[in-house]
Amino acid sequence: MKFIVLNENEKATLKMMSSHHPNSFVRDRAKSLIMNHNGIRAKQISDIFSVQIRAVYSWIKSYEDKGFIGLYTKKGQGRINVFSSFSSEEEKCILDKIDQGDSVKETTCFINENLSERVTERMLKIFLKKRLCLEKNTMLAQASTKSRRISIESRAIEEFNESDER
Repeated sequence: MKFIVLNENEKATLKMMSSHHPNSFVRDRAKSLIMNHNGIRAKQISDIFSVQIRAVYSWIKSYEDKGFIGLYTKKGQGRINVFSSFSSEEEKCILDKIDQGDSVKETTCFINENLSERVTERMLKIFLKKRLCLEKNTMLAQASTKSRRISIESRAIEEFNESDER
C-alpha cells in the first residue's frame, strides 16, 4: 500500500474542499486523500465511503496524475437520464397526462406499464422540474427578444418621424 505525500498547501486546499465543495463526491474524494496521507489504508477508506477499493486507488492515481482536477468526474460519466431515451411523442404523452391532472404516482404507473423504461416517482418529479425550468427560461428568452425587437422598432419609428419633421 502506498500513501500519497501532500505539502501544506495541498493539505489546506483538500481540507477546504472536503468541507465546503458543493459536490459531495468531490468532498468524499478530498477526505479520502487526506486520510490516505495520514496513513489510513485504502481498504479502511473504501469501507468508510462504501465504495470498492479500486475506486479509492483510482482517486489516488487520478489526483497524482491530474492534481485537484482529478477529483472531478469527467463529463459523460455517471447515470444516464432515463427520460433521454423516450421519443418526443412519448415525452409529450407523459406531459399530457400531467396536464390532464393525473398525479405523479398515476403517471409513474402509466410509464411503467406502457413505455419501455422503468421510472420512480422521484425520477418523474426531477424530470418535470427540469422541464418546467427549461420552459420558463425559453419563455423568458422569447420575451426578452420580443421586447428588444419592439424597442428597436420603436426607435426606428422615432428616428423616421424626426427625419420626416426636418
